[in-house]
Amino acid sequence: MIAECQLATDLVRCAVLMLLYEKPLHGYAIIEGLGERLERTISPATVYPFLTQMLAVGYLTATQDNVGKRARTVYSMTAEGRKFSEGIFRRLSQIVSTAIEPSLVHCSHCGSKLYEAGHVEEIKGRQTVFCCIHCAKAHKQAE
Repeated sequence: MIAECQLATDLVRCAVLMLLYEKPLHGYAIIEGLGERLERTISPATVYPFLTQMLAVGYLTATQDNVGKRARTVYSMTAEGRKFSEGIFRRLSQIVSTAIEPSLVHCSHCGSKLYEAGHVEEIKGRQTVFCCIHCAKAHKQAE
């Protein structure tokens, strides 16, 4: 159970990096964005300590934004934070690619990997998958 909790926390942290990589956000907007992306409620106790760590190492900056009578802290990614995030995203991409590789379908003509259903045609009584209608046409012409 502890490993699952740690993995979930790490995924939340990656999602925080993704959100801040896109644009500066205040804490509540980060929590809302996480809820939308991860389809679950994320505790501020998971988010704010991570933001504090990222500020301490210089990957984020924080500015005060006054909204009415309230001040909000807006977090922005620094150039160093962007570089750090890109390294994390590359590693995450490699992990995800390894995880989904067994479920990928390949185009019967060009061999490209299909992450979602492609163009399907019945050829010689068998369902054949292509990335597009053009590959299906070229495959039929080659037969």
